[in-house]
Amino acid sequence: MATAVDVLDAAIQEVSQARVLVARVKTSQIRGSDNLATLKTAAYAWFRNYRGVVESEAALVDLSEVDQNYKVILDATSRHAAKTTYLDALKGAKKSLIELRSTILTAIPSSIDAVAEDLAPDFSPLVVNQEMHQILNRRWEECRKCVAANANLAAVVMMGGLLEALFVARANKMTDKGPLLKAAGAPRDKKTGKVLNYQEWMLDSYIKVGSELEWITDSAKQVADVLKEFRNYVHPAKELRHGIVLGSNDSAIFWTVTKTLVRQLLLSAGNHK
Repeated sequence: MATAVDVLDAAIQEVSQARVLVARVKTSQIRGSDNLATLKTAAYAWFRNYRGVVESEAALVDLSEVDQNYKVILDATSRHAAKTTYLDALKGAKKSLIELRSTILTAIPSSIDAVAEDLAPDFSPLVVNQEMHQILNRRWEECRKCVAANANLAAVVMMGGLLEALFVARANKMTDKGPLLKAAGAPRDKKTGKVLNYQEWMLDSYIKVGSELEWITDSAKQVADVLKEFRNYVHPAKELRHGIVLGSNDSAIFWTVTKTLVRQLLLSAGNHK
């Protein structure tokens, strides 16, 4: 399970990479959609994922300075902000994150509990077919091994595949597919406007609909959105454009997210909504 120090290391790495990315831009303003997406992802990762881990482990630590720098970054993405605005905020974010990490390291012991939660859960509430049950067990184990081996991109890609399979299984459990197909987040064919076959939906659509139908919590949905974005670095060209390299802290955090989502889906399966 990711610790406060783990998530701070990940955040420091992300703002460092984002600053390099911004520094490469030749114009005085940041307008490129890929660059803005990277900056938004870094800010959302802090507010929706990392911050909660830090706060739960070190509740008395002041996070206001870190928050302020990320707010500047996030606010700037909604307008054509100057390049210097991002560079200054990213520099400030890195400085405050490093100081926060030092404070936590000197105040509390760090520990990593690789405990029972890493064991594959019982998938039977979602999957009856024994062969598929075995496949899911193997996928779970591969995710765990990739995280342990620091095969970070492979780990995140495997997590995305596992979640997609379980979202489809959750949809299959519905005796009445009406709520699924009428959901606001259900993807539609661009030409006909008809809802696509749910077995062909992408992870992004399942996250939206899963939250809408209360299969997963809103907070889990927000974190899953971040996982989905990082999973897209499976495309080498996107990794090159953004200059993002997934680290061991990233995969450990996303593994915690994935386990939470899996267990929420299993729990919701008993309701058959």
